[in-house]
Amino acid sequence: MIFGLAAALGWGLADFFGALSGRRIGSIGAVMSGQLLSAVFMTVVLIATGTSLAPLGPDVWLLVLNGGAAAFAYVTHYKALELGPVAVVSPIGAGYAVVGVALAVLILGERPTGLALIGAGIAVVGVALVSTDLKKLREGIAHHLPGLPWAVAAAIGFGVAGFLLGWISDRAGWIAGLWGSRVAQIAFFVPLAVVFRKELSRLRPGFGLWVALLAGSADILGVVTFSAGSERGLNSIVLASSAVFPLIAVTLSVIVFKERLVMNQIAGIVLVVGGLLLLGLG
Repeated sequence: MIFGLAAALGWGLADFFGALSGRRIGSIGAVMSGQLLSAVFMTVVLIATGTSLAPLGPDVWLLVLNGGAAAFAYVTHYKALELGPVAVVSPIGAGYAVVGVALAVLILGERPTGLALIGAGIAVVGVALVSTDLKKLREGIAHHLPGLPWAVAAAIGFGVAGFLLGWISDRAGWIAGLWGSRVAQIAFFVPLAVVFRKELSRLRPGFGLWVALLAGSADILGVVTFSAGSERGLNSIVLASSAVFPLIAVTLSVIVFKERLVMNQIAGIVLVVGGLLLLGLG
C-alpha cells in the first residue's frame, strides 16, 4: 500500500505538470519528452545495478503488450489533459484501478480480503468526488467535451498497462521489468514521432519543455514505486492505492491557483481517508 501511495504522489505531480506542459507544447511533445527521459533513467539504473535481462526472456510478449498499452494510455491521457477540463478528465482517469484490479483477480487469481476491496472501492469513489465539481462534470458529459473520450480511453489503457507492468515485475523483478516496459513503449512511439514530426520539430528549450521533463521525472517516481510495490505485494492492492493520484493535482490546484473546494470534494476527502484506512487494515 505504501508503494502504491508513493506512486500516486508521482503520478499526481505528473498530471499537474503534464497539463501545464501539454497546453504549451502540445500533448505529443509533452508525453514523448517525459517518456524518453524515463527510458534513459531506467537504462542508467539497469547498467548501474548490473541487473540481468535474462528473466525477461519468457516474457517478451508481455513487454510488447505493455509497451503498446502504455504508449496508447499516455498519448490519450495527455491529449485529454490538453483539451481538459481536468474536472472531467481526472475522475474518469482514476477508474484505471478498477480495470487493473479486475484483471489481477481474473487472470492472476489474486484474492484481496473483502475489507481491502471495500476500502479500495470507497477510496476510488472518494477520488472521483475530490477531483471534480459534480456540476461541471455533469455539464462536461452532457456537452460531450472533446477531452471526455480521450479520458475514457486512457483509463482503460492505464488499467491494462498497470496490470501488465505489475505482472512483469512479479516475474522478472522491477528493474528489468520497468526497463523493458519503457523501451517497448518508446518503440511504439517511433511511428507517432514520424507522423507528428512537424509538431515535434517545433519543440524548443523553454518553459513548456522543462515542465514536460519535470512531469516525466514525477512519472519516474510513480512507475518505479509502482513496479517495486508490485514485486513485493499484491498487484491489486498497489493498483487500488495508487488510484488516489488525482488528490495531488487537486491539492496543487488549490494551493497554486487558489481554487475553492465544493462540498462534494470535501466529502470525497473523507471517503479517501476512510477507504485508505480500510485498505491498510485489509
